[in-house]
Amino acid sequence: MKKMLIALPMLSAFCGLTTFPVLAAAPAPSGYLPYTPAAFEAARGERRVLFFHATWCPTCKAADTDIRAKLSELPRDVALFKTDYDKEAALKTQYGVTYQHTFVLVDSAGKALKKWNGGSMADVLANLKPVNPKPVSTK
Repeated sequence: MKKMLIALPMLSAFCGLTTFPVLAAAPAPSGYLPYTPAAFEAARGERRVLFFHATWCPTCKAADTDIRAKLSELPRDVALFKTDYDKEAALKTQYGVTYQHTFVLVDSAGKALKKWNGGSMADVLANLKPVNPKPVSTK
């Protein structure tokens, strides 16, 4: 049995292709995700928000329901991590979180940019907007 090899230029001409698609790296996760260290690290290029949530917390449940209902409003470059308040003690210490229903906006290096307590999707969106610096007086 003879093996037949087709040279790449011949295959290209035969198929009418002149270039081949290049596989791109998987996009960073975005959306509303359960917190894991790996997912958080994978979203390093995105705007990341930690939502410290407790299953027993009624205001956390209300915020979770609101966030899920309004996911289409979340910008595509945002990864909002539902973070278990009772299990993520190291993260709570790192970001100074003292009670559930706390949100922390984090930069690519993991530094907290903003922290706020309570709220819903509207509050997440409002806190994603950059803070305008006060105008400098020229007097």
